[in-house]
Amino acid sequence: MKLKKEFVTPYLVFIFLIVGATGVLMFFHLLDDYTKVVHEFLGVSFVLFAIFHIRMNWSSIKNYAKKKQLLLPSIAILIISIAFIVGGKMHGNLEQDILEKVLRSPVSDSLKLLNGNYQQAEEILKKNNVIIDDPSKSLEEISIQNKKSPEEIVELILK
Repeated sequence: MKLKKEFVTPYLVFIFLIVGATGVLMFFHLLDDYTKVVHEFLGVSFVLFAIFHIRMNWSSIKNYAKKKQLLLPSIAILIISIAFIVGGKMHGNLEQDILEKVLRSPVSDSLKLLNGNYQQAEEILKKNNVIIDDPSKSLEEISIQNKKSPEEIVELILK
C-alpha cells in the first residue's frame, strides 16, 4: 500500500495540533488527568505519521542536508535536549521521590498520608483482599505479601 501526501499530511497536522495543545496543558499542569493519555498515545501516532511524512519527502530532505540547512537546527535541538536532560537530572523528579518515600515508610504513615484516615484506608484494602498484618511494614512489603504492585495498592486507596 502506497501512502499519499493527501492522506498523511492532514493527519500529521491535526495530530501535531493536539499533541502540541496537550503538551502545553501538561506543561502548566492543566487537566493533567485528561491530557496525559491523549498526549502519550497521539505522540506515538505522531511519530508514525512523521516517519511516513519523512519517507514521502526524502528527496527534499536530502537536498536540505546537501545544502547544510539541517546542520544548525540539528545542533540547536541536540544542545537544547541535552540541557533539558541534564537540568532535569540535576533537579530530580519530585513526584518519584515522594512516591518512593511513601512506599518505604511504615504503612500506618503511608495510609494516613494517602487517605487521611488509616482505618478507612485499611478497610478499603481489606475489601480488595489486601491484608495488613503489621502496620510498621512498608507499602512495598505489604504489596509483596499480597502479590500486588505498590502502585495497585496506592490506586485502591486513592480511588
